[in-house]
Amino acid sequence: MRPEPLPTGADTRFDSMAGPRRRAFGSTLILIGLGVLSLLLYLSFALATKGNPAALPLFLLRKGVVPGFLIHFAPLFALYLVSVWCVLRGGLDGRVMTTTLIGFSVAFRIALLWTQPVLSDDIYRYVWDGRVQAAGINPYLYPPEAPELSHLRDDAIYPRINRPWARTIYPPGAQWLFRGVYAARPDSVGFVKATIVACDLLTILLLTRLLRVAGLPPGRAIVYAWHPLAIFELAGSGHLDGLMLPFVLLCLLLLERRRDVGAGAALGMATAIKLYPALLIPAVVRRHGPRLLLPAAALVGLLYLSYVWTVGQRVLGFLPQYLSDPGERFNSGPGALLAFGVGLLTSQPTRFASGVLVLALLAVIFRGTRPGEKGLDATVAEILLLFGTFVTFAQIVHPWYLLWVLPFLAIRPSAGWLYLSGTIAISYLKYTDDHLRMPLWAGILEYLPFYLLALWAWQVERLRGVGSGLLGQ
Repeated sequence: MRPEPLPTGADTRFDSMAGPRRRAFGSTLILIGLGVLSLLLYLSFALATKGNPAALPLFLLRKGVVPGFLIHFAPLFALYLVSVWCVLRGGLDGRVMTTTLIGFSVAFRIALLWTQPVLSDDIYRYVWDGRVQAAGINPYLYPPEAPELSHLRDDAIYPRINRPWARTIYPPGAQWLFRGVYAARPDSVGFVKATIVACDLLTILLLTRLLRVAGLPPGRAIVYAWHPLAIFELAGSGHLDGLMLPFVLLCLLLLERRRDVGAGAALGMATAIKLYPALLIPAVVRRHGPRLLLPAAALVGLLYLSYVWTVGQRVLGFLPQYLSDPGERFNSGPGALLAFGVGLLTSQPTRFASGVLVLALLAVIFRGTRPGEKGLDATVAEILLLFGTFVTFAQIVHPWYLLWVLPFLAIRPSAGWLYLSGTIAISYLKYTDDHLRMPLWAGILEYLPFYLLALWAWQVERLRGVGSGLLGQ
């Protein structure tokens, strides 16, 4: 019996459906290939740094590691950009793509999880602060080299602590986490890194969920999940920002669901861990109302009270000196030019530049962006503008500071911010100089195209009649 012929036009419909499927399948294979190449580069870096002795001073270690790091970072960032393009322009979505995204995100982080931190020594202070609290001592009370803490010193953690003469700089939210992680696994740098990586993966999951709630493809999470900066700074160096970011994403997710109390508590916890999430407050309050301020302030206040009762104003730790000491300046952009000019007129250029930063942030907060809009995109545009103002005038811009921006780029992609998130890695060249000075050409390469791209994007949106601020693009 001969089969009945297909209705007229059916073959055309099947062909039209098969075309996009073939393209999506091909793009997914390309994405898998890019993931495999990236994984090989992460494994190469892990093997290259495995033999570094733990007792080697970190400055000498960095001098040898930084060139190798940049040699790996550059192709990884190029592969990352191609991957992002495949997802954003190729229309990739669905279960297979999400599985590929999450699977390689985990693999990249595991590749660096077992390596020794070679670009930063911050993680040793996390372990030390946990040890001090386990001994029943307020971490804000004494610097590590104080005689009162001599019985806590060892040969594994103490020699690797940065600024042993300074009291801790980390806020109470971070201290509670240090205390909990230390209680679970004392004196384990690896366990601290594993905790940070677990929180980093939680950030990715929350970001995919936020994208779904906002009606955006969850595959956009690749902007954060596959970024080599996030992988090196969190899985490699174990920076505290990995513990803070899940609370930021949770805040935005709860705001989308109109759960203001929970959102405020999440924002308060994020602020108590790293302080900088306070920059989000003007953007979210402008569009969601002030109801989240009370739970946020209450949680921050309770966390500070848990330490302040024995140390008073010393609960600020090393932070005031850190912000005012010209010697702490790192990778500042236009803010460096401001400080240099002011330095010709005053003996405290860093404090003056910090004052300008505060005034600039207040101006942005007062003016706002797109005040008539209340969607997630408008909120993120204002957040990016606030972070852009911070980057412009801040005297200290470490590479891991750009981690704060990456999740927002999944919601509102920006060529300028993506560029800066890659080129900021060259700021590590400072550690290859005997006088700890970053080459002038490196600063120009890092910042000038960023502002040119931001200006271009601003002009495009202005012509379209949508204004969100120069650095909100």
